[in-house]
Amino acid sequence: MFIAVIPAFNEEKNIRDVVENTKKYVDLVVVVNDGSTDFTEKEAKKGGAFVLNTETNLGKADAMKVGFEYALQRGANPIILLDGDGQHDPDEIPKFLEEMKKGFDIVVGARKFDLKLMPKSRIFANSFSSFLSTLACGTKILDSQSGYRLIKRVVIEKIEFTSKRYQMETEMLIKAAKCGFKIGFVEINTIYRVEAKSKINQISDPLKFMGLFIRLLFWRCRERNC
Repeated sequence: MFIAVIPAFNEEKNIRDVVENTKKYVDLVVVVNDGSTDFTEKEAKKGGAFVLNTETNLGKADAMKVGFEYALQRGANPIILLDGDGQHDPDEIPKFLEEMKKGFDIVVGARKFDLKLMPKSRIFANSFSSFLSTLACGTKILDSQSGYRLIKRVVIEKIEFTSKRYQMETEMLIKAAKCGFKIGFVEINTIYRVEAKSKINQISDPLKFMGLFIRLLFWRCRERNC
């Protein structure tokens, strides 16, 4: 069963379109309504999604874990992960599937870091984190923080994710690489929306990422015989 997991927090303006466009390519769309205070749940259901509600705002990482747990229970393999704010184009999902056929366990959407499309601060943060992730993974990482990715269920079953907020995407890649899983990339459109800025703390989140990198640099896989 091919399932899409979409974490969403106060995305009433975008979530319905994202769900409707994603439904064309998957068997089930699961929206994790992460403590939203607007009509995210209502709009997601209008689009045809199955909605999981959290009582409070857990943050993106924990919302993803909620979605992953449900998807695995439903027999999902693989899982496509998208953001709920419209920054990912669902029509690119077939590219991920084609790339996974080449033997990859994770396929990540790599954005073009274009100054015409993204602020300099975002480009620098993404480029620097991808550079550090490449060092930690021992393989070229083109976009460590992209939330648009296709994941085989075995990766989620075998690896325990412990980070919070936006660090989980990077944690997933580093741990997966250290456990011998193969990571591939496909080029995706860069759709930057200014309103997404408010959800990333430009001071604390980079510091947390550095802490994550240092912690995982010497991490060794124990979840799998590798």
